[in-house]
Amino acid sequence: MTAQNSSVFLFDDVRVEPSSFRVFKGGKAVQLEPKALSLLLFLIENPGRLIEKEEILDKIWSGAFVTENALAREIAKLRKTLGDDPKAARYIQTVHTRGYRFIAEVKQSNGVTGVSNRPPVTAEEVSSDFKPADELESSSPMGSVRPQVGKVTKPRLISAKAIALSILILSGLLTSALLWKRHLRFAPPPPASIFSVAVLPFKVSGDGQNNENLGVEIADALTNRLSNSKNLSVTPLTTVLHFEGSNQDPQTVGRALKVDYVLSGEIDRAKQQVTTRLIRVRDGVSLLAGNYNEKFDDIFQLEDSVCAKVLANLLVTVDHEEVQRLRRRYTENEKAYEAFLMAHYFMSKATKEDELKGIEQFHHAIALDPNYAMAYAGLSDAYMRLGTYGIAPSEFLPPSRAAVMKALELDETVAYAHSMLGRISYQYDWDFPRAGREYARARELDPKITHAWFGSYLLLLNRVGEAEIEQQKFEDFLPYTTGTRQIQHFYFTKQYDRAVDLINRKLEVNPTFAALHEWLGLIYEQQGRIAEAIEECQKAISLSQGIDGTGALGHIYAVSGRVRDAENTLRVLDELTKKSYVSPYQKAVIYAGLGKKDEALKLLEKAFSERSLLATSLRFDPRLNGLRDDPRFYDFLRRTGVPL
Repeated sequence: MTAQNSSVFLFDDVRVEPSSFRVFKGGKAVQLEPKALSLLLFLIENPGRLIEKEEILDKIWSGAFVTENALAREIAKLRKTLGDDPKAARYIQTVHTRGYRFIAEVKQSNGVTGVSNRPPVTAEEVSSDFKPADELESSSPMGSVRPQVGKVTKPRLISAKAIALSILILSGLLTSALLWKRHLRFAPPPPASIFSVAVLPFKVSGDGQNNENLGVEIADALTNRLSNSKNLSVTPLTTVLHFEGSNQDPQTVGRALKVDYVLSGEIDRAKQQVTTRLIRVRDGVSLLAGNYNEKFDDIFQLEDSVCAKVLANLLVTVDHEEVQRLRRRYTENEKAYEAFLMAHYFMSKATKEDELKGIEQFHHAIALDPNYAMAYAGLSDAYMRLGTYGIAPSEFLPPSRAAVMKALELDETVAYAHSMLGRISYQYDWDFPRAGREYARARELDPKITHAWFGSYLLLLNRVGEAEIEQQKFEDFLPYTTGTRQIQHFYFTKQYDRAVDLINRKLEVNPTFAALHEWLGLIYEQQGRIAEAIEECQKAISLSQGIDGTGALGHIYAVSGRVRDAENTLRVLDELTKKSYVSPYQKAVIYAGLGKKDEALKLLEKAFSERSLLATSLRFDPRLNGLRDDPRFYDFLRRTGVPL
């Protein structure tokens, strides 16, 4: 089938016009970027044929160096625009690991007879002052697509019958327009704008005590409460704390955070007075300045008062359901709530010592209120984080699991708890169906919730485009953290240049974070920059006392022919296991690099049994490529339940 200039392709309710580079669905023009439309035309021209990914990349990207991920993104765009479900495909069928097949029945028209090339006449073309609701404000970044109406040549002679018919049609269209206007008058108003807000730690003075923690607690409490409004995008406290101690004014911090408004405040404990300020970042105008003569230790009253005034000043309207969320408290015990906020503060510090303090504070909150479901969810998270600091899963996983199950026993509606149980099911139980259910429930309860591990789960299912979107959402949510999930995503999907760019940006903020240097070494290895890869892994080892970088360095030595150096790193790992937990996976990749498959496979089995093996690593890590043609490796994958 050839897409000639006069041809029009029809399938289902979709019309594709190659000559005008336009697509219509259900009679309405839809917006497609040139690359996506070229891809659609190529698929249409090859109906029913399995087209390998390489062929598509060569055809559409014309020799430019792009990864399969770029193709997956364009396929996802097409499916979204055309309303095609990859799980029950009607148009584009995915052939796992190979390519795509266009399965819809396509009819070809010459573009003159049958269906008109022009989209249907709209009421806008009849009455210029009338605009349907979907054109008042376009949700597409490209704006609404409106057909260009060309000049109509007036015929020389018009019959009376034609005039009567024209009047009848025009009358009908005008009537439709009036009905639309009447509908709009009684329709609910369009959704309010989404405002971005950052809450800075409050400054506390007046009693000569160190009140840093109280100021952060207040900010954390207000951040959590305001986040319940669907019209507000509230910057997480972890990101705001990046500017702690910078002595920058709120407007400058707001510009750095790229938010619309900044909320700040002061508490004078001697006068028992609270002062709050809400400034508009673009011009520094103060929208809220109020003194609340309330007891500074009544944090619930302070939250209610400040949140109500912020929403009112931003003219944010809230419906009944949202009011309930804003008012909801998971505990009525003020001291328990303060302990919970203190635990969050310690968790934001991201050190082993502070994580342990956070666990202690969560236990304190639970002791004060044994029915505090949210505190149990936080406790589960805090225990889970201990795995970063050389603690074995056998030590932190049981208390983490027990805490999250208690949270859900007390309150099934805690999204945080479902998200944590999703991670446990995915990362440690390898129960992928349950992980999917838990993540779905978490998002049902809180559509705003983001989780980097959910992105990792999506990648495991080969939903690459969705995984990348989720990882980017998490990176945007916490831009100053040292999280490496998006880096790992780029590594597993062979987007090495993007990974290097991201790592370098993170190193500018955290130059001594060892894991970033290890990841840079891993990526340099795949790029063939062996000397630089070795240097980065050695930096990681130095910064972490060997916890990070040793296994990666050993693999680089192995594939570079430096067998003795590789074997030495195996001995180093044996010594490290005497001090802290080291996953057998670190030795497995070294043996894989040395070509010793038996040893590598045994260590992978051991890592799996100890729950220190990540499913995405097993499926995508290029360091295991030498094992992938071994039937024993395939059998291991099958037994673990990894999707194939």
